[in-house]
Amino acid sequence: MTKKPLPTIGVDKYTFFEVESDTASGIVYGDPVHLKGLVEISPTDAGGSDIFDADNGAYEASSYIEKIGHEITNADIPPEVDAVWRGITAKNGVVEVGNDTKTVYFGVAWRVLKSDGTYRYVRYYKGTYAFASNVGGKTKPSSGSPENQTAKATFSAVQRDYDGLYYGYFDEADLPEGVTKDDLEEGWFSDLTYYPTAS
Repeated sequence: MTKKPLPTIGVDKYTFFEVESDTASGIVYGDPVHLKGLVEISPTDAGGSDIFDADNGAYEASSYIEKIGHEITNADIPPEVDAVWRGITAKNGVVEVGNDTKTVYFGVAWRVLKSDGTYRYVRYYKGTYAFASNVGGKTKPSSGSPENQTAKATFSAVQRDYDGLYYGYFDEADLPEGVTKDDLEEGWFSDLTYYPTAS
């Protein structure tokens, strides 16, 4: 029996982990950092297929995915997160952006609330952030409710060297016997190598 896809109605717990090392023998992540203020996540994945014709017809077909990653809309990208994602060090709290940035890789995890009240847990294993300057502003209105301003960032996924994987996801409704929702939530947001298995 095929499950019908459920509409998603919310997203939260966006957590990133710096990739400390990634080799054929294993991957090591740093401590989890929770980013508050998540508004929206939009996948950037695109895909298609190529057909190679031979013998007067379709001979071989291959499918592909590209631009794997996601764009986040957040209430704000705090200066300390901005500096970490750009690979720069703030000087006395001042984030200075020039050409002296370096590529820093991160893994990331979040969860999506579905309309049946359960969560889908998502994680991307390795990628980089790119985003425009977040120093824009707008004149404060003299009266009435101010409009909300947001910041955006794009996460571009790459295959990790360890096993060639891009991302993974898991539905809370498929929890194996002996694993609780609390176990899943704690493991997913503290360790990007966690799998929901009974101990």
